[in-house]
This record gives sequence, C-alpha cells and structure tokens, in this order.
Amino acid sequence: MAKIKNSALEDDPQLEQRSQVYRAEKREGTRSSIALTYVIGYLVLVLIILIRGWWLGINDLKDLLVTISGILSGPLGFIVGYYFKAEAGKD
Repeated sequence: MAKIKNSALEDDPQLEQRSQVYRAEKREGTRSSIALTYVIGYLVLVLIILIRGWWLGINDLKDLLVTISGILSGPLGFIVGYYFKAEAGKD
C-alpha cells in the first residue's frame, strides 16, 4: 500500500505545531463562549424571577429563588472556579 506524503508538513515542520495551537485556542474559545452563555443565562433567569415575583406579588419568592439557585449554582461555581484557576495559572 502506497503512503501518501503530505508535502505541506514536509515543507514547513512548524505547521503541525501551529495547527495544534490553533485547535487548542479554538477549543478554549468554545469553552469560554459556553461558560459565558451559562453565566449570562443564570443571571437573566434570576432577574426574570425577581421581576415576575415583584410584578405578580408572589409571597414565596424567596423559596423560588433558593430552589432555582440551588439547582443552577453548582455548575456556575464550577465554571467560575475553572476560569479563575486558569487565570491564576497564567500569572
């Protein structure tokens, strides 16, 4: 079986290294956008609950906020901790 040579890699040995760096940066960008979307969504959801509770005069607003934040704050803490740890590692 004949082996197909990749002339681009043979011409530029640093191409593979740059490609790996590009893929890592793209992967990190995707993670960052997912994390940012989650954080913004969490804050918007809490704000909607507060506004709706105030508007409708719901007395059990505290219980609703505790329930929602209890469910969603675990992943939020993981996301924030991951990115603060990543920032501390850069210094």
